[in-house]
Amino acid sequence: MKTFFKAAAAVLLAATLFIQAPARAYAQEVNKPDYISEVKIAMGSGAEDALEGYTILKDEKGKVVDLNQDAGGGWGSQGDRRVILGYKTTKEQSEAITDLAVMNMKGGYDVQEYEALIQQRMDAQVIPMIRRFLATINEYRENMVSDDDVNRERAQYMHDALNKFTDDDCGGAGLGDLLLNPTKFEMGDAAYNALTEDQKKQHCDIVTMFMQADGQLMLMIYDLLTRAADTNEDSWLERFSAITYDDLLSSYDMPETDAKIQAAKDFEDDARILLQNWDQFREVLTNAEEKAAGLESMEGPDEEALADKVNKLGDQTSSDEIADAGYDMILAQAEQSMMVILATNAAVAAYLRSFDHEDGTLFDFFTRSSADIENDITVLYPLIASLSEGQRAGLEYISLRELVIAGSRENDYSDLDLETLETTSVYEGVDRAIYEKGGVALTWAARREEAMAAEQNAADKNPLSTKTIVMWALTGAAGLGFIASASAWAKNGIPLLANKIKLASYNRQYKNLLKLEPRLQDKVFVDPEAYRRLKNLPEEKEVALIKIETQGTYIKTLPAASKTAAWMSAGFAAAMVVLAGVSLYLTWEDMKNYYKVDFSPIPHCMVDETAITYYNANGQKLVKENHAAYYKAVTVANRTDDKYIKILGDCADLNGDVGQQWLALYACWDNKACQPILADSLKAVVGSQEVPAGYETGIHMFGSESAFNLNNKMYDWNQSAKSIFVYFQIDKDAKIGDTSTSGSAFSGGWIALAAVLGMGLGAAVTAVSMKTIRRKKERIAEA
Repeated sequence: MKTFFKAAAAVLLAATLFIQAPARAYAQEVNKPDYISEVKIAMGSGAEDALEGYTILKDEKGKVVDLNQDAGGGWGSQGDRRVILGYKTTKEQSEAITDLAVMNMKGGYDVQEYEALIQQRMDAQVIPMIRRFLATINEYRENMVSDDDVNRERAQYMHDALNKFTDDDCGGAGLGDLLLNPTKFEMGDAAYNALTEDQKKQHCDIVTMFMQADGQLMLMIYDLLTRAADTNEDSWLERFSAITYDDLLSSYDMPETDAKIQAAKDFEDDARILLQNWDQFREVLTNAEEKAAGLESMEGPDEEALADKVNKLGDQTSSDEIADAGYDMILAQAEQSMMVILATNAAVAAYLRSFDHEDGTLFDFFTRSSADIENDITVLYPLIASLSEGQRAGLEYISLRELVIAGSRENDYSDLDLETLETTSVYEGVDRAIYEKGGVALTWAARREEAMAAEQNAADKNPLSTKTIVMWALTGAAGLGFIASASAWAKNGIPLLANKIKLASYNRQYKNLLKLEPRLQDKVFVDPEAYRRLKNLPEEKEVALIKIETQGTYIKTLPAASKTAAWMSAGFAAAMVVLAGVSLYLTWEDMKNYYKVDFSPIPHCMVDETAITYYNANGQKLVKENHAAYYKAVTVANRTDDKYIKILGDCADLNGDVGQQWLALYACWDNKACQPILADSLKAVVGSQEVPAGYETGIHMFGSESAFNLNNKMYDWNQSAKSIFVYFQIDKDAKIGDTSTSGSAFSGGWIALAAVLGMGLGAAVTAVSMKTIRRKKERIAEA
């Protein structure tokens, strides 16, 4: 029996449980379609070069699609800036994008609401859970230095296993060592903040770890710590077999009625938690001996033949052969693990039969129906009372089967080898950015409707300021004054001006003549002909000339009204020129300010609480209500303007940073609940509202399933820009709910870990096993 328990500990703690479903999935992977694994945006000139290594979205004619064409503004704007989309593909469903959605700058999201939700969950669930679980950690610490050999050996093995899980925030130190020291939560902020940076790395932030670490790995950690708990020198099974409900009531120094009330307060909550796992354990026990009966005839995998098959894989190996080799490897390990599990189940059943309990054995007790227990929950009170405080705190994370194994003092951990188990960060695969303050927003239907109504009711913004409008009015008034005064002047001034011009010409001619004929001083000739006659006459001969009276200066000869109008016309003309120049400058400044947008930061994560649609194996469209999906902002490959980098960072704006608002694109990898996008289905439609045949959705606004016009006039300056829709199709044949992805307790949708009942290590190891499968597949592919 000890051998079986040792084998069980080795299998479960080393996380080498492989099931056939992942193996079959891998064998069929080579026939899977291509999914989109990553999306990237590039802007402006050189966009194609910035997306080297990505498949660029093109239209049916092979032309690169500009998602922001002709969407810029007019005079004073930053103009148009092309935006193109690139993507990468994968055949791994766990790596596939399941949705693409957009959110505008003034859209229906709330950063503060998300942070408040985080804090509320922390205060209401995480902190109380940690307070309780500290009892488990303290028992682990006590057992590490215990005088009891069994407890110390058990805690030491769990310590070594916990060291396989590392904390990035503490320099990669193992949890086995870290949890021996007071945590930041236990020390308090003041004492912790007084430490040096190196000293802080010796004390893990357990609140951050419980909140952000990979949820499935944390279940394993809770399980290991629960196994390390219980500082008593006898097992909880021994204690339970020796106590009855009446014994429990008599331990209270109060009347029986009061004792029953107090016992219910002390034990019923934990009893209800235990009951959630009851039927699963009951089925294990009732089928254990039958399923283990054929173990002797099972030969187990031929490891040498299997290794030889994998080693022969070469460059010329077909994808089917690689898939077969991977399938055989995983199936063999699954078979080996299953043999150990079946044998262990039989050992657990036999072990429980060795304990007397009331009129039967503990085996009889644990095979009672859950309905029977539900009718009288008090029968579980003695069991809860038999557990240590640390074990009770871990009931949410360890199954009854593992609790029995952990409670056995027959385990021998001294020669179990953990060296081959790879170390893993507790944050592996978790996007911790979803916890960054100010960087995550929450969106929901009511908030989006409110934001949309506010946008639609907003008055159009006037591009010109009051000052500019006044200056243009003054410029216009000066222009009218110029026209009026010029008209008054023109009545008498134009004829006189013509005469003045004519006389000026004659005077120039006279001056030239005087140089030749000084004796003609004071003579003015009516026309050039007189000059020519004079020039041709002998100098000594007298000539009779027609003398006219000079008219004086031009202005002096004008009538008084025309004279005033002339001066006014000149003044209005000068004023008009000056005012027009000032008005043009102010207009330029106003237009620049009009097209200048004060961008707010783009949340790098968007949490959408909504209903989602998916398809079952029969192609039926189903809806899952109240689903929380995490979206991550798509990044831009080549933003170079510092003013935008400072505000928007690397989050992409589909408006090219030149629109009325930013329009951010978000991607979701929710492959546990949604089916993936087919890479070859991406289709851009420009200038048309018609939905392509066979398509139902595309890049959409949060809260809507319909494809969204990426050149929406609410966000672009050019109100007549061509519409742009990007459609896609999902793989309706892809299975959901059985892929492996990493996520923290919160991002996985079950931050209330206290409500995750009876999952135990058996459920948790699947995720780690899938990671190991992927590593093995990579090695096979490399071979």
